[in-house]
Amino acid sequence: MSETAETPPAVLGDMRELSSALIDPPPALVARVMTQLAEPRFPSLWQWLRQPFSIEIRLSPLALVGLALGLAVAFVLIGVTLK
Repeated sequence: MSETAETPPAVLGDMRELSSALIDPPPALVARVMTQLAEPRFPSLWQWLRQPFSIEIRLSPLALVGLALGLAVAFVLIGVTLK
């Protein structure tokens, strides 16, 4: 059953009048709400930890070749010292 079937017609008329009335909120309430909306909210620790991050490494081809040669020399030196 709906609420309108259980509510007397006189009360329904009053409810409709009240729901259609435009009521302005107090200015202090509007100012407080607007300042709370304008201020940035700091994320919680959990929200901060769950944010994705990216690491970008930019290498030139010459630097990549140098890095590969350096790693090869390091592996050879480690191999020679382990024998």
